[in-house]
Amino acid sequence: MTDSKSSATTTAGAAFINDLIAQVCAHTALTELGSETAPRMSLQNVDGANAGYVRLWQGPTASPIDRMAHVRLSAGPVQTQLLFIFSRNQSAQPHLHAQSVEFPPDGCVYNIDFMPRLDAIEHPDYFVEVFSALTKPYLKATTKAENSCSKALMNPAIAPYLSPWGIVSQRTDTAELLRVRPLLECYLIHYLYLLDTLTYAKASRAELERRNAKHLRRFFDDDLDPRAWRGVYGLVGETTGKAIKELLQTNLG
Repeated sequence: MTDSKSSATTTAGAAFINDLIAQVCAHTALTELGSETAPRMSLQNVDGANAGYVRLWQGPTASPIDRMAHVRLSAGPVQTQLLFIFSRNQSAQPHLHAQSVEFPPDGCVYNIDFMPRLDAIEHPDYFVEVFSALTKPYLKATTKAENSCSKALMNPAIAPYLSPWGIVSQRTDTAELLRVRPLLECYLIHYLYLLDTLTYAKASRAELERRNAKHLRRFFDDDLDPRAWRGVYGLVGETTGKAIKELLQTNLG
């Protein structure tokens, strides 16, 4: 399926997310669930107008990736792009989350992060193996005063379910997104490297599966980020919003 916008009118935020998707698909032969002309879910707002879509891909049997999902939400001129890559229940491969939100005339916010599969106290060497390569792009982005991500703070309610290496912007402009984008893409480059090299064997399958179920259940709980989910429900309705959450949390493999 191709985006409904032509390449000439694709926004910087949409291009950022779409290029991440293309890189993942080029590296791992994911299968999109839907069709060439229709996404997995088409979204309408409460008035019945187009409000975006959800695209879903399944990872091949040999890949640590279970599924990848792209959620696009259109609320008038505000365009939200959410990307999730979920690894298999029994894998130590982290999940990846990226986002862009754009609003006229030239405003945007962006973020990218890994969702660790284990805890730093129990498995400090896992954090060295998975996250140490992200320290350089993280510091390059967040120590430059001209970048809003140098001042942005993660919502403390959500922060424990992501990682300290997350890059999160304040409200900024397209110029900053374009400036910081190469550093954000370093996260995907490292993620793809881990797909081929990560062999962490100090956690049992049972531990990984148990923690992942609890992690995702809490991460997608309405009470963790009620403002965000109220916005989704207000746009597409609570029934459809909960169906999106169910799709994101459902293992395919």
